[in-house]
Amino acid sequence: MTGSLMTMPMLIVNMGAEMIYVLDQRLKAQNIPRDKSSKVLEDIVKTMHNETFMAELFKPHRMYSNVSTRQIFDRLAHSSIMRLNANSMDKLYDLMRMGFKYQVLSCSSADELLQVTMNHLANTKNLVESADVKRLVDETIQLTSENFGRMAPADFYMLKQYLCRFFQDTRIKVSLFLQNGIQGMDGTLAIHYEGFTATGGRVPGVTQYFDASGRVEEEDSFAIASANGSVEAPEGSVLDRGQLNAPLGFNMYEADSKDGASGFSRSTRQLFADSKLGSSAKGLGLDTRKHHKTFKATAADGLNLLADLVGVSASAKDVEADNKALRINLFPDDPAKEGPGGDDEDDKEIPTIWIDAASDRKTSTDAMLRDFKLDDDGAKREGKAGDDLLDLMDSTG
Repeated sequence: MTGSLMTMPMLIVNMGAEMIYVLDQRLKAQNIPRDKSSKVLEDIVKTMHNETFMAELFKPHRMYSNVSTRQIFDRLAHSSIMRLNANSMDKLYDLMRMGFKYQVLSCSSADELLQVTMNHLANTKNLVESADVKRLVDETIQLTSENFGRMAPADFYMLKQYLCRFFQDTRIKVSLFLQNGIQGMDGTLAIHYEGFTATGGRVPGVTQYFDASGRVEEEDSFAIASANGSVEAPEGSVLDRGQLNAPLGFNMYEADSKDGASGFSRSTRQLFADSKLGSSAKGLGLDTRKHHKTFKATAADGLNLLADLVGVSASAKDVEADNKALRINLFPDDPAKEGPGGDDEDDKEIPTIWIDAASDRKTSTDAMLRDFKLDDDGAKREGKAGDDLLDLMDSTG
């Protein structure tokens, strides 16, 4: 199995975690009641880590287009009591892309993407309170370990190349990145050299001289900027490696995110072991069968599958329990914090996210699509009733 066919689960899981981070931070900043904010996060995480969807996602897939991937996250974001207008979803998706792009480029070795993914999953699990939702995340951790834990370095390299191609020319300025010096005014990202070298590599700055028999007879060292803070990667699987890149995969939007990262310095294999214990406590098992078939139409089929999952993610009892609409401004214009990292258009209207606790849940794909077709002012757009995600994808091709 080549890394190119396993790019989508890596992309969806990590970008999904970045979405949860952004929503968690904005809900807290707006002082949204804990029960409302918890429900938003748990509904989205529950839909994202649904067993059926994850099993489908982890089959070998061709890489989705950016349009197809955006469709997935549009449906995920609306799987809770939250409703977003187009501008809000655009800004949220931009933050998700830039967050994961920075982490992909910051990995000195392609197989470190597995550690980043595990960090994302562990932190997503910590943001939800429901034991059932936590178990779903545990199962995703196991799927991730089983599918990527034995992947060859060359396959990881190919996977990273496909991710880089997905993020090519994505240069959205983020105020947090600019303030922390990890992004330039042109949208480019600053990459640091600290941490492990690439797997199998050595710290740069050493010249070796060999004799005729191939033995090293002399070594010279010299200073090189890229060697500062570098540590030679240990031999063996990345699952057993300590996480010197601990901040990668953690919530960058929390004020204490750097300090909090130290609590997750365990190896990736330990995280996998913990998740296995968590899911087995309820007797949950995993289908460990390997999927070797490549599905040419999986992109469209997977989108329709997810649309169905989102439509049935809420029960009537959940809707009855939340019978009061709540409107918030998820991305308020804060002049005190506004700087070079603001919107490219200074006079751009601030996006608004509507959290509608009384929204009617649809159980069919057709009804859900009609419900989600909203203009920025909340008015329904005219469209063909019965369009599914396959039709939407055909119209963009």
